[in-house]
Amino acid sequence: MRILWVNPVGTPDHDAGIAALLRQTKSAETLAEVVSLVPGVVPEHLEYDSFEAMAVPEVVRLSRQASAEGWDAMIIGCFYDTAVTAAREVSGRMIVLGPCLAGLQTAAHLAARCSIIATRPKAAGHIARVVRGHGADHMVASIRTLDILTSDLVRDPGLTARRIEEEARAAVENDGAEAILLGCTLEHGAQDEIQDRIGVPVIDAVRAPFRMAEHLCGLAALGWSPGRIGAGLAPDDDELGMTGCFGAAAIGNRIEVR
Repeated sequence: MRILWVNPVGTPDHDAGIAALLRQTKSAETLAEVVSLVPGVVPEHLEYDSFEAMAVPEVVRLSRQASAEGWDAMIIGCFYDTAVTAAREVSGRMIVLGPCLAGLQTAAHLAARCSIIATRPKAAGHIARVVRGHGADHMVASIRTLDILTSDLVRDPGLTARRIEEEARAAVENDGAEAILLGCTLEHGAQDEIQDRIGVPVIDAVRAPFRMAEHLCGLAALGWSPGRIGAGLAPDDDELGMTGCFGAAAIGNRIEVR
């Protein structure tokens, strides 16, 4: 199977780190690739709503492009599940998913309630809306924040890990969390050590959606691919072509993961 991971940001700085984690995570037979978008077309992070809006057209274009290239699944690597619905609409038989819903679904199989560790209050508010849209309010004990800007998470990994452990521990001890869901793809790194110390699953936003993508690709053998009637109805190729809006996506960097 072939799975495309999209860092929907205008910087290649995080591609190698995501690729390294996917290399450790993927099944031996899975081929993967990590891509990011062109600097200046999309901002370096999507924490603000206005920044996220700049990424949406490129993610949608990339979904149609990736489907034409024969990818089995595409993961949009932002915990806001940026443009997942729109990208899914033009993805053909390719599966499209995002970290928030995949993480919530993973947590639901492991615990009754989880807490999400977001970057800052701005992100926490956005994530709360996404969780509400997924109908998962009932399983989220709290959304706690690190007070670290998204793009700064990898600049001091030790600080990021310490803050994640502090907030995760508080979520377990004070909020009733039985699992922790890391609310940004750049919060990965120390999750395994932290879960050993605090005694609950710490689900990161990279491995959870990737493993789910592999699972869903496997289910395609049963004929289970995106539905294309009702809410899943997609514009046909002629209609898409008439818009003049669906040219090549602004891919800035690619890393193969083998």
